[in-house]
Formats: sequence, C-alpha cells, structure tokens
Amino acid sequence: MIEHQQMRRRTQEHRSQLATELLILVYAVLATIVLIRTVLVLLDITERIWIGSFIFGLTAPVTDVLMNVPGLGREIVGPLTMTDIFLLALVVLFPLGMVATSGRDR
Repeated sequence: MIEHQQMRRRTQEHRSQLATELLILVYAVLATIVLIRTVLVLLDITERIWIGSFIFGLTAPVTDVLMNVPGLGREIVGPLTMTDIFLLALVVLFPLGMVATSGRDR
C-alpha cells in the first residue's frame, strides 16, 4: 500500500515537471518572437523583407486585436507603440509570476 502511494507521487511529480518544462519552452519561443518583433520595429524593417514578413505575420493576430483597443496604437517611444510595450511587459512579467507562484519557501 505504501509503495503504491510512493509510485503515484513520483508519477505526479514527473507529470508536474513535464508540464512546467513545456510551459517554459512555449514561453521561450513566444518571448523570442516578441523580442525579434521589437528589434524589427526599432530598426524600421518592413514586411518587404522575408524576416519582417514572417515575424509580423506570426504576431499579426495578436497585434491587430490590440491595435483596435483605444490608446494601444499610439507611438510612445520612437516607433514603439503601446502594443509593442504591452507585449514586452508580458515577456518580463510572466517569469516574475512563475517565480512568485512557485510555492517554494526561501
């Protein structure tokens, strides 16, 4: 009976670790896309270049919706709009939220 509970606990720990690692992998991919988009906007690279077309095409579903929110289409810092700053803020705040809710006592 005790061995069965220990096996279940180990299985649950492995599932939890796998879910966390997948979440971090997805975050890394999305953060990379957002950071590349920010660099392209700062360098004034348009969709005429293949990398601009690819990255702007990937982010278009999110940025098009955000640009329709009043105030998020306004340029704040150089060519960066509030939408770009909002996406950068998500890139920074997501890992902070992960650390804050990790449940580890330090």
